[in-house]
Amino acid sequence: MSVLSLTGVCLSFPRGRRHVIRVLADVSFELDAGETVAVLAQRAQGKTSLLRVAAGIERPDRGRVCFEGEDIWEFSERRRSRLLGGQIGWVGPAVPDLDVPMLANVALPLFASYGKSEAYARARNALQRVGAEECAEQLWGSLADWERALVAVAQGIARKPRLLLVDDLTLSLGLAEADEITRLLDTLAVEQGFAVLMSVSDAAATSWSRRVATLAGGELLETARPPTRLGNIIDFPGAAQGGREQGRGIS
Repeated sequence: MSVLSLTGVCLSFPRGRRHVIRVLADVSFELDAGETVAVLAQRAQGKTSLLRVAAGIERPDRGRVCFEGEDIWEFSERRRSRLLGGQIGWVGPAVPDLDVPMLANVALPLFASYGKSEAYARARNALQRVGAEECAEQLWGSLADWERALVAVAQGIARKPRLLLVDDLTLSLGLAEADEITRLLDTLAVEQGFAVLMSVSDAAATSWSRRVATLAGGELLETARPPTRLGNIIDFPGAAQGGREQGRGIS
């Protein structure tokens, strides 16, 4: 059974009184445990919205979003909330709400579920596993971008999720650092048996993904290999089809 499956998912947002922005158009795919899938898209093409739909944060206009075979929109709001942050982890470049050492930053969201002692143990283990144990007593402002990315991954895996959603984590990283982060995510997925769905803006960040898909104009298209990258220009689906409108989705 797939960890995550989307079937015929559509999502749009109104813009003004008469215009509608198509973000996702009949999107379908499956994601299995131990698998890393990268979704490559330019800015404002809907890759964050796709992850929000997968997390049960954003309800699609139509279609099914299933987690381990169950439609998450048939869950109660309470059960759906417990799913996110429990069996579904979210990793992104957001600045922490509290200015505390990184060990506490990773541990605090776990207090309600595990108690203080186990929360700190899980946080410390997660930081060690991603190679960020030296960041445990440091504050966010003192960390390099690379270290912040590692801490974000540690926070995402501390609960031992079944699905990890990673939102453009490599955006501020150099090529070598982005490669290391994506290799780490792939290694963790295989080692711990969870699935990874990650959004990226650069084809260089797809090198360790088992599958790569591109998102443009609301359409998600899987590619046999990462798209060719030349400088900062990426050949996205539909780019060569003159006159075809590329839907300006929300990301």
